[in-house]
Amino acid sequence: CVVYATVDKAKQHQGITAFIVEKNFKGFSTGKPFHKMGVRASATSEVFLEDCEVPEENVLGEVGMGFAYTHETLSWDRSALLAPFVGGLMFALEQCGQYATDRVQFGKPIKSFQAIQHKLADIKVVMEASRMAVYRVAHDKDSGQPLNHMHLSIAKAFMGDWGMKAASEAVQIFGGYGYIHDYPIEKMLRDAKLAQIGGGTSEIQRFIISRLMSF
Repeated sequence: CVVYATVDKAKQHQGITAFIVEKNFKGFSTGKPFHKMGVRASATSEVFLEDCEVPEENVLGEVGMGFAYTHETLSWDRSALLAPFVGGLMFALEQCGQYATDRVQFGKPIKSFQAIQHKLADIKVVMEASRMAVYRVAHDKDSGQPLNHMHLSIAKAFMGDWGMKAASEAVQIFGGYGYIHDYPIEKMLRDAKLAQIGGGTSEIQRFIISRLMSF
């Protein structure tokens, strides 16, 4: 794993260096995987370092550049989170459309009810807007220019909050069935919450956006 450690407290953030710590190093261990609410296919656990010595050749990059590296990697971590959530919205819309076609109430498919039509439309709007925001971030990366933090934070904030709302609406379309594990839609709601938290919360994204706005 990559560990960012303070090697010179006097230099504050410029005293942070990145290291590659291999799992066979003495003093390195991990805890049991956390029992997370969502995104369970990705294991997450604590890392313990007890008198763990790391050789000089395992310094990642330059000494003292760890803080700068965290900013860069965190930004790309945020961008990497975006596309899977767009895929999740696409899956949710597909599932909701099929369920609304198959589910019959009062002698007709529930997709014929305006309330359900509006919910399906709302999910579609969020999905397409999120996809366009992700494409813009991807274009920024492909252009070879420095990462546009405004574009990234806008995409992250939008997908986090509106993606969560869309996932909630998807559960609402399924009704009681959306609340049980027999149907996949409840997983979408649990997974969607990570977009508001992982890689920087929605509140942090708004802070970044407001700081970059030139008024």
